[in-house]
Amino acid sequence: MTNSQSLQNAMGTESDSEIASFGTIHLNNTSIEKAIVFWTDIAGMKLRTQSATYAEFGTEMHSLVVVHQTAKSAFKKGYSGIYHFAVHLPDKQEFAKTLYRLQRNGYPHSPTDHTMTQSIYLADTDGITVEFALETPERFKRVISEGGLFMEDADGTVRSASAPLDTKAVLKSLTDEDLTKTIAVEAKIGHVHFSANDVTKSNEFYRAMGFTQFNYLPQYMYADLGAGGIYQHRIAMNSWHGKDRPLAPTENAGLEHYQIIFNSREQLQQTVTALTNIEENGDGYWTSDPTGNKLLLTHKA
Repeated sequence: MTNSQSLQNAMGTESDSEIASFGTIHLNNTSIEKAIVFWTDIAGMKLRTQSATYAEFGTEMHSLVVVHQTAKSAFKKGYSGIYHFAVHLPDKQEFAKTLYRLQRNGYPHSPTDHTMTQSIYLADTDGITVEFALETPERFKRVISEGGLFMEDADGTVRSASAPLDTKAVLKSLTDEDLTKTIAVEAKIGHVHFSANDVTKSNEFYRAMGFTQFNYLPQYMYADLGAGGIYQHRIAMNSWHGKDRPLAPTENAGLEHYQIIFNSREQLQQTVTALTNIEENGDGYWTSDPTGNKLLLTHKA
């Protein structure tokens, strides 16, 4: 039995306590037109800017997802690369509204209860998995890793690490059914999850960047890390598709790159010093994790 670090039953401002947050997620897709329909009608985001081969989506105030029409074929499983990424919503009402929007559109989705989060999984029009999540770390007590992966919550209930979500209970928080409104301005990219070709190497890479270990479970080919706040699942990785699998070809739909924004210039410089494969340009510092996922490192202005 592995008793991961217990969480305080209190919520704070994560941006104040964490070393970094995520900027935009850049995707390779096959069709801008299809992406626009998905990210606006299905995901509830605002189309912030577009061209014939490029589009940015997000809230009224900031972009979350950038789509590039550069892929020749849809996302294919079995390769290393992106497993999914998650848009975190600020409260129960916004989470319920996302579920309501998917139900009204008849769009396939999988509601899941991870205890530390309540989650809804769906795939974009190219098959890239997207998660919409509500952080609920106040419910979490510990991970149990004997005989499978289980979560014990604060009141002692033990459930699967990926249990069915009580959607009827979620929808009780729905107070605004107006689907013409854009996703809440507080929505953010809250975590990324990779199919890693080597969990140990990827885990050590992100530890070197300053992220803190939450779970390291090589027997399950899985690890995840936090950024210093009470919600500890910011970067995750698994090798469930097989160890040493190659990165997906660039012509496949998938992740183009993602951005980590450190809270201070000092933290960014510490990370840059700790890494070996890094290149500076006008945007910040570019690097790749051991799997080959590209990331841009910057700091808050």
